[in-house]
Amino acid sequence: MTSTTNNLSLTDLRLFAQQTLTMLSEQDVPDTPEAHASRDRVQALAGELASRLDAPVTIGVVGEYSVGKSLLLGTLLGRPDLLPVEASPSTGNITVLELTRGAPGSTTAVSSTTDITFLDEERLAACVGAILGELIATVDAKHPQLGAREMLGGYNPVTDPRGWAPFEAWYPRLWPSGTGPVAFETISAAHRDAVTELCRIRDAALSQQDLLGKPIGVATESIRAALVLEAARRTPQTPPKRNVQPFDMAQLKQEKTAPDALRRAFPLIERVTQAVTLSPDHWDIGGLTAEEHSVRLLDFPGIGAAGSYGRDTFLSRRELVNVHTILLVLSASRAESKGASAFWDMLTEDGRQPQALASAALVAANAFDLAKPPALSQYPDGPLPLEKLLPHAAEINGVHVYGNKFVARREDGIVVVSSIGAIRAHQLSYTRTSPETRDRISAALRDLDPPGTRRWEPIAARLAAAEPDNAWTPRLRAYDEDGGITRLRTLIVQHVRRHGVAQKLERAQSSHHKLTRELAVLRGHVRRAGGGSRSEEYRELSRKLTEFRRLLDRMLPALHALRDDGPPGGADGGSDAREAGGRPPQRGETAEAVRDEVFDWREWQELLSRAERDRHHLVPRSEPPSNQGIRLIVRPTHAAGARTAAGSGTGGDSASADSTEAFLDKFRSLIERRTDEGRDQLRAWFENWAAYWREEFGPLRAWMAEEATDAALTELFTRLRGSTQKADHQLNHLWTALDPVMATERITDLLSAPGPTPEEQRARFPARSPHALPWHHRMPLLDPQSEERERHPRSVVQLRQNTADAAARLVTEYLGRTLARIEKDLVALYTKAGEYLPTETEVRPPRPSFPSPSAAHDGEEGPEPDQPIDVLVRAWSTD
Repeated sequence: MTSTTNNLSLTDLRLFAQQTLTMLSEQDVPDTPEAHASRDRVQALAGELASRLDAPVTIGVVGEYSVGKSLLLGTLLGRPDLLPVEASPSTGNITVLELTRGAPGSTTAVSSTTDITFLDEERLAACVGAILGELIATVDAKHPQLGAREMLGGYNPVTDPRGWAPFEAWYPRLWPSGTGPVAFETISAAHRDAVTELCRIRDAALSQQDLLGKPIGVATESIRAALVLEAARRTPQTPPKRNVQPFDMAQLKQEKTAPDALRRAFPLIERVTQAVTLSPDHWDIGGLTAEEHSVRLLDFPGIGAAGSYGRDTFLSRRELVNVHTILLVLSASRAESKGASAFWDMLTEDGRQPQALASAALVAANAFDLAKPPALSQYPDGPLPLEKLLPHAAEINGVHVYGNKFVARREDGIVVVSSIGAIRAHQLSYTRTSPETRDRISAALRDLDPPGTRRWEPIAARLAAAEPDNAWTPRLRAYDEDGGITRLRTLIVQHVRRHGVAQKLERAQSSHHKLTRELAVLRGHVRRAGGGSRSEEYRELSRKLTEFRRLLDRMLPALHALRDDGPPGGADGGSDAREAGGRPPQRGETAEAVRDEVFDWREWQELLSRAERDRHHLVPRSEPPSNQGIRLIVRPTHAAGARTAAGSGTGGDSASADSTEAFLDKFRSLIERRTDEGRDQLRAWFENWAAYWREEFGPLRAWMAEEATDAALTELFTRLRGSTQKADHQLNHLWTALDPVMATERITDLLSAPGPTPEEQRARFPARSPHALPWHHRMPLLDPQSEERERHPRSVVQLRQNTADAAARLVTEYLGRTLARIEKDLVALYTKAGEYLPTETEVRPPRPSFPSPSAAHDGEEGPEPDQPIDVLVRAWSTD
């Protein structure tokens, strides 16, 4: 079968995985460590591909620990008390909910048995290594005197024959008593918390008896009380001691001993799987489960919960790579969160590109019942454009700005919800929660508006009158209807139907891409072990150098396009952009963001509000400062606050909306911050770009590093270029090009170029500075016509627009110059690499000076017999 690697269907990929595993059973592998390691990687990647193809469409529910994620998920499924819901962080494991459709009239129910999967030894070692490695790095950076790297560098207590002894000998140093190299109070509590978590893992690992890697069914009733994070508590004041209390499978299965044994086993549990039969009266998922694949929900532990200092992150990182749809739960009152960003960063680490993630993401802004409609005294009635609402509605503005960062302005991917509102609207029971949680839910229910109240309808209607297609009108009306839960269910169904299979295919293609690269490596080992003629050796050279040129042909157009605000594929990040390793920050988008920020400065609204209240509808002059008595002196400890307060007034000589000085200060601050952010975004883009292309070039780099390859290339290039010196120079250039990470030092130098200087900022600022504005009390009075012209609100609007444009130009010009320098160096490196590559007709073995005495006939040697791996690769090649 012949197909292109980019257009394989799920059926094609399943066949490819099966044929790869069959090939491995038939292929003789050279008896070298490198060849066997490559074979093992091929087998693992084929297994990963098959697993991703067979997995249900998976929806991952992620967010910080404090956003009400578990209560929302239970409410979504018709059982608010389905998962542990506590005031303190609770769900500390990945909980897998396998969904099936129940009979009409039934209620949502959970199976009586829950499946628990324990970490195997390899994953336990990886988890401990990740936490310990981070601890060593942070402690060594702050306190090298404590000898963290010296004593524990390269050590893992799970795999080391010494066990936990070296760790136990070192960690009391974080609790120094008396004299020592580091004082107790200077050591961060976070370091001690990480040690405490490692000690809990140690105690569980030493207490368990033959449970690692084992699945086990446990009574669901035993789970709720056991699998919760320990309550937040003070960091221990003394080093934790060993606490070994053996437990085994029998204890986990017995009703009386199971809760206590599960609590001790908690650090070793990788995931908890529950079968949920969903009431079709609450949510009929028949349309989803009737598709080719079933659906499951993964409830991830909340990032940043007290009681977990790395284990939850490790577990989440392993599972997130297999998630197809991501439901990101934010707090409506504080949409921007480090936890949400941490999850997002994890999702990018498996090679997902931003646009692929954006199409996989849904955002639910929870606890919207706490949001209050703004008074809008400046706009009491009539159509209300969204841009006028946002500055006055903090929750809506936060969701609008931060939510769109995840869905890339795909507005239908955002919903505002309230578990409390949905519980009341659908009369859902929450009796199985703890007494404390029941009291909190009951109190929140009492705080809701009376039934039938449509709190957000007036604003929704005004938004619709101004912009009929705006996203917030249906969003707010859905919230008024039942807390937004029906809209969230509809959103999930539509997203899975529209994107579920595509997202599953994207995950499978990622595995397929890695598998085909490793097959090329294994094929090289097999061919080299088989020997062969010089003709075959040069055919291999030709194939590899042609592949090198093909990759350059993909890369260079994208690099050339950087000056044009992004690689091929356009602003939507199409497939060309993804193949080229992503796109740098777009100057058009940056300019828009800068302008939006300038427009949000409160000073503009203050001035326009003053004009609105003025009977002539002009910006009134500020009042002169009070001249009554001796000016009071502010206490030194309150000086900063007093300056801030003074600066916010409308009178006096201090910086205010009546002087350009205040605007220039904000202008400078914005320029400096936005150029720093742009620099960071460029650095992140280059790191992702370099990592992408390093992986693409990986097989070629491994091939070129082999001694036999180096000898053949040296022979070829010396013959073609006329000298060993030229051959070495060109081969070194090609070797450098095969590892883009080698350019990091140079790119770092380019990114260190300073942004606009204070003089440049002042010169580009669209007003004289410092200078009193027309409405300043010190400005001379003009004739009425001139006063009307100078103090008209249009002057404020014009100054706002000019300031926004100037700021946008300064920031984007800096980004453009920096990107142009990066593009120049990268294009030079890879253009020259393309020039150094021999043409296909040049890659020929040298002609012998006389016939070989052993040659019995003219012509080339017969071809080597096909190997199973050759048959597989040829069948699935693009030729």
